[in-house]
Amino acid sequence: MSKHVCESRHIVNLPIDTTAYENQLMEKHFHAISHIHNVMVKHAQKLIVQLDHNKQYQNLRSDYIRFLKAHKDAKLSKNELTYKKSLSDQMQAIRFQLGLTEYSFQAYIKVCAKAYNHLLSSQQVQKEATHVWKSVEQYLFGDGKTIHFKKYMNFDTIGGKSNTNGVKFDKKTFTAQWMNHTYTVRRPKRKSMDYVYEALDSDICYCDVRRRMFPNGWHYYLIVVLKGPAPKKLIPGDHLCGIDPGVSTIAAVSDDHAYLEELAPYAAKYNAKIVELQYHMDLSRRQNNPDKYNADGTIKKGDRTKWNDSASYNRMYRKLKYLYAAKSAYIKQSHNMLINRLLTDSKYFVVEAMDYKALAKRSKKTERTDKISAVPTKDSSTRTIHKYKRKKRFGKSLNNRAPAAFIRLLEQKAALYGGSVVRVNTKEYRASQYNHCTDAYTKVPLSQRYKVVDGYIVQRDLYSAFLIRNTDTTLTHPDRGMCTATFETFVNMHDALIRTMKEQHISMKQCFGF
Repeated sequence: MSKHVCESRHIVNLPIDTTAYENQLMEKHFHAISHIHNVMVKHAQKLIVQLDHNKQYQNLRSDYIRFLKAHKDAKLSKNELTYKKSLSDQMQAIRFQLGLTEYSFQAYIKVCAKAYNHLLSSQQVQKEATHVWKSVEQYLFGDGKTIHFKKYMNFDTIGGKSNTNGVKFDKKTFTAQWMNHTYTVRRPKRKSMDYVYEALDSDICYCDVRRRMFPNGWHYYLIVVLKGPAPKKLIPGDHLCGIDPGVSTIAAVSDDHAYLEELAPYAAKYNAKIVELQYHMDLSRRQNNPDKYNADGTIKKGDRTKWNDSASYNRMYRKLKYLYAAKSAYIKQSHNMLINRLLTDSKYFVVEAMDYKALAKRSKKTERTDKISAVPTKDSSTRTIHKYKRKKRFGKSLNNRAPAAFIRLLEQKAALYGGSVVRVNTKEYRASQYNHCTDAYTKVPLSQRYKVVDGYIVQRDLYSAFLIRNTDTTLTHPDRGMCTATFETFVNMHDALIRTMKEQHISMKQCFGF
């Protein structure tokens, strides 16, 4: 059972023109894959329960974790490495015996898949088993909490592994053959025709079928994965650019240009529509399911009766799914447009490493503020207290701006044009605290958006990007000589950028400072 691997690849997204009959056929395909997925999840959950109750495995796991904690950041001797490998091999043998491997999953689902061999190919079933296995891997070796079942409406892709099994795309006729049925694939529009045909001029790795919800129902697309890099659309610059990524903004400084940009500035407009739609959906559900709620309006726990959803609720649900997809597509498009601007100037980037996953989490500490606040009491008097600090962090902003996705797309596009993205360690580098003139680190509050450096007032994020741009070879500290030599040029670019932004009324006070 071979796994098809393409070292370098690109994709072409082509709409499928479907008739009413073909829409029904597509629904059968997705119902089949959703059933197979959930059967596989149920099997995986049973195996994990068996593993959790296996005393030998749990003892080995405890010894392994204890060993890692005792030898954290220490160089292991030959005997210690042998002991560590012995524990790992014994645990792997138990998992293998239980059937907790990718190929065991693929072999198990063969029996269930026989009932759907007229809808799904063997490799498409294997690909879905692999998806479930990745969730199990995340649970066993990562930070996964559990393995979830998926609703039919949440399945949007049926994967493939080769162009000879499952969906087979013919580039000459622009048709897709799938289980004895031929689908018509829409040819590209004139505006993108040259690029699409150039992108298709490569060997096909495999094809996926993807569906997207629109207000009028599902639309289907053929995702053609091809060997080799994607065609190039622009001519990149040769400069080095330093980037200071924030939660909502990106500051970048190269030899000739400075950028201070808000990420996905119009994402909040989608949120307003989503919130309004969710409000009407909640009203509809409460009207059609009064027995599912308590007197105080909360949902009854333990009530497993089926929800009665109206036709209007289902229409709103489809529209909600479409809005989420439209918001995601807008954010990605906005990121790509900004990255293209950066690439026309530079193709080598130095970025400050950020742990966005940690920034999204709520704080575990319960602390009070230093500020004294006056609060009214029941007897109409007031008393002074120190209010609790908010535990919320940046989850909402990260959802709207997707800065991690921006960095990931930047890496992909820089590599396409022969460039690269390297990261500096945030804790060692401390760009927001450093002053290259005094060679000293001064911690400043997040609300302070400007700094005074060598008598000049500079925007904090732009100055951090300037320091990151002038990193030394170890990527742990700015090169003071480079900073001193290029600081005057930076100040001129900085002042021109801030002046232009103010003239054009581009403002974001909480992040830019103006």
